[in-house]
Amino acid sequence: MRRLLSVLLFLFGPLHATAQQGGTSGGGVRGWVADEATGRPLGGVAVSALRGGETLGSVVTDAEGRFRLQVGGSTVRLRAERLGYRGETTEVRLRAGGSTEVQLRLAATAIELEPVEIIGAAGAHRLMEGTATRITPQMVRQVAPIGTQELLQHVPGVTGFADDGIGNSRISIGIRGLNPRRSSHVLFLEDGIPIQSALYLYPNMYYNAPPERIDRVEVIKGSSAIRYGPHTMGGVINYITSRPRTEFGGFSQLVAGTNGYLSLFTELGGWGSAEVKPEVQLLYKRGEGFRENNDFQQYNGTFKINFLPDPSRVIYVKANANFEDSNATYTGLTEYSFLTNPRFNPKEHDNFRVFRSSLDVLYNRQLSPALSGDTRVYVNFFDRRWWRENDVFVRASQWNGAEADPVPPFQPGDLVRVGGGVDSHGNLRTFYVAGVEQSYGVEHPLLGLRARLNVGARAHWERFVDDKQQGSDPDSRRGVYFTGDPADLASVEIVGQSHHYETRALSLFASERLEAGRLTVTPGLRFEVFEQQRIDRLQGSRYEDKTSWVVLPGVGANYGLGDYHLFGGVHRGYTPPSSGTLRVVNFGADADAGGLDLRSETSWNYEAGLRGDLEWLGFEAAAFRVEIQDLVAAGRGTAFHNLGRANTAGVELAATARGAAVSSWLPNLNVAYTYLDTEVEEGIIRSAVVPGGAEVSIAGLDLPYAPHHTLVAGLSADRSDGAFFRTDVRYVSDAFTDFENIRQTYNRGDTGPIPAYAVVDASAGYRVRGGITATVGAKNLLDEVYIGSRLHSNPGQPQANLSSGILPGARRQITLGVRYDF
Repeated sequence: MRRLLSVLLFLFGPLHATAQQGGTSGGGVRGWVADEATGRPLGGVAVSALRGGETLGSVVTDAEGRFRLQVGGSTVRLRAERLGYRGETTEVRLRAGGSTEVQLRLAATAIELEPVEIIGAAGAHRLMEGTATRITPQMVRQVAPIGTQELLQHVPGVTGFADDGIGNSRISIGIRGLNPRRSSHVLFLEDGIPIQSALYLYPNMYYNAPPERIDRVEVIKGSSAIRYGPHTMGGVINYITSRPRTEFGGFSQLVAGTNGYLSLFTELGGWGSAEVKPEVQLLYKRGEGFRENNDFQQYNGTFKINFLPDPSRVIYVKANANFEDSNATYTGLTEYSFLTNPRFNPKEHDNFRVFRSSLDVLYNRQLSPALSGDTRVYVNFFDRRWWRENDVFVRASQWNGAEADPVPPFQPGDLVRVGGGVDSHGNLRTFYVAGVEQSYGVEHPLLGLRARLNVGARAHWERFVDDKQQGSDPDSRRGVYFTGDPADLASVEIVGQSHHYETRALSLFASERLEAGRLTVTPGLRFEVFEQQRIDRLQGSRYEDKTSWVVLPGVGANYGLGDYHLFGGVHRGYTPPSSGTLRVVNFGADADAGGLDLRSETSWNYEAGLRGDLEWLGFEAAAFRVEIQDLVAAGRGTAFHNLGRANTAGVELAATARGAAVSSWLPNLNVAYTYLDTEVEEGIIRSAVVPGGAEVSIAGLDLPYAPHHTLVAGLSADRSDGAFFRTDVRYVSDAFTDFENIRQTYNRGDTGPIPAYAVVDASAGYRVRGGITATVGAKNLLDEVYIGSRLHSNPGQPQANLSSGILPGARRQITLGVRYDF
């Protein structure tokens, strides 16, 4: 890395020398850049000082829109440029012997403002053709999340369910009624780059960006999603991290609290030349969790550089490494354990250890006033070692905390799920991912209308090694794939698994944005073609492969009515066949014999809504419908015996009543509400309640983990003296946890609905003096005990080692923090 930095400094050093020329008789110019429509500051704007045909210097505004240039002379022209905004040039008369202050305002023109953003600033947000939510840096600071799932639960249409652990590294959210397990129906991006383990084969979220590194979040669920496939059915979530600062500085933040929680985060950047700005971020995090034997620790480091060769080009390089070591387990609670001790977890030997490294390069250039180009290159490696002791059920009356005789899963009476004390198994998964994407945007006239054409292509490759080993001890960290003597094949028994998957994919996309006065219409098209391969190393290296392709059309519209905007759209939703789907349908090889063909899950997504931005009120309301076809894998251990169909529909509302617009002493009122109605239109599964496991139709039943009502409401305030507070109440109505909508709860804890619950969160902060800010936070302030999920359970798999049972929701977490900015 040091050699790379030296080479880049050598290449860009002459540019730095040029930027400093121009005299020093004056005090320079400083100021800030804001959105013309909203007045909100714009970061990432290239500001250049020009005189004659010479560029005297260039800088990029920070997150607050501020900039500073050292130039001399009596007058200078300032040119401010940022993708998605009309460039502006302003003549400035410099003060003699002092610094000149200026304010620049840019008008938004497009959705995609720069490579890291998919919605952009507020000015462009109003013009979106579909539902779009921006979680601002202010809101991130107010919520003070321990994990990003806390942030996302403030977005209408998004429902989060509890998983094991405190840090939300294994996030489980669903959008508009889609299955939330491991968030596999959602596309996750960081700075516009996909971060899921394997985008096509295994999109489960076993890595999640720590909230300490997140500056803001964007969520889109409308027709714009087809630009960012392949997962376009649920929505797109884009974590945006801060760009390197333009002036030397940084901060250190310490947060500590109950349950052994500690987070130490440090950022330092802004050194280097005017054109080369590096930054380093370091994070150490640990906690004991909300249950026994549930501790974790995490190390995360980021090094990033912003290069500004000239005002029309920006190169952003980001390298990240993440290591997590935790006592995560699949062992949930039985009904008895949940009622008597919801913190119970006997699995001291279970271990979840991951390492991830990534390198992203984003190259953004303005080729002409009307033509821009973006290049994105990404490479990442992810290794996951998860060892778990095999579970058994024991009678509660016999459990003494150390041992008891195992009993069958259908044993009546009070049961406890514990480790068997005999053996274990390891799910050992390794992922290699690489990709490159090139896109162009060009503004042009079309039939007398203003238009912007966006086209691009992405080549993506991923390899997924899915191994399983059996360990001979409860605390094994190495195991075997088979038992017996290889020289005597008759004695060999395969007890593990070694599947090697590989995907090669090509994506093409295009959209045309047409503006006719107050009406904007954007038709778009995405084409996906990919080959998926699997080699079964324990079955004679048997090779299977399948090539799939799909065309995903979409169209959206936006009509401005002063402070209001009507919007709507329709698009084709899509979920590629995962490794679980490929396993269920055997790559479609049995279709001719009556089995299932290999098809991707698809949908038609419809929505219409109204967005308003008044001085005292901002809101977005939308109605939606998602019609899903070709469901195959329907949750943990559940597979349709036909290609199922289901529908989801509902209403979403996000609103903020700005109390400060009436009085500086009034807080804001924040509301996010979702009404959801789901129905399986066609589906046949093997019953978990009908004797003999007969096949039954589930037509007319609800989808699991789709609560009818979700509400987050609260108050917040952010004062100019640095003080802030926020309090929220989150209510989630009851929801089924299986496709048969079983209402009866069994003693094992793996069956039954999730009862409705409500939790209260609160936070506050105050700038003490100088750069010091103190904060306090409370999650689940009233310490509500509730069932968070049964995500890893299946009523048809009652064995203790196959279904986890009850996963309790997060308990009360109190934190105290201090941050020092310098």
